[in-house]
Amino acid sequence: MTWRIGSALSQAQLQATLTLADTGAGNARVRLYTTARPDTLGSHSDTPQADVVLAKPCGAIVGGVLVLYPLDAAGTLVMAAGLPRWGEWVSATGAVLLDGTVTDMDNGGDIRVEGAQTPAGETSPMFYAGGLVQLGTTALT
Repeated sequence: MTWRIGSALSQAQLQATLTLADTGAGNARVRLYTTARPDTLGSHSDTPQADVVLAKPCGAIVGGVLVLYPLDAAGTLVMAAGLPRWGEWVSATGAVLLDGTVTDMDNGGDIRVEGAQTPAGETSPMFYAGGLVQLGTTALT
């Protein structure tokens, strides 16, 4: 048997997620990594390629979809060159909420980024240290 979730419950879950993400003195963040995604959520010591600080509130529910909002729409400084392969959404307290794949806007990743060219045969843009990465349309349903 498979449960189906009604829109009222879905909206409540999304709102609770936003509330949890923003609770705390800091800001929620999306951290991007060039390494292989770990098998277990939060079980790594990798240095982020970029640390996208989110606005507070960090997002909104638009048409039944949770949409994240970066603090600086112009972009976030890239600290190391490479292709971002995965990322994690971290709450204002530093707790890892979720992780997912990273791609450019055309390749359907969980976290979508823009601000650089995607090499042929790849799904994610090649960023260079000192450049800017922009969080694209990143949504949770």
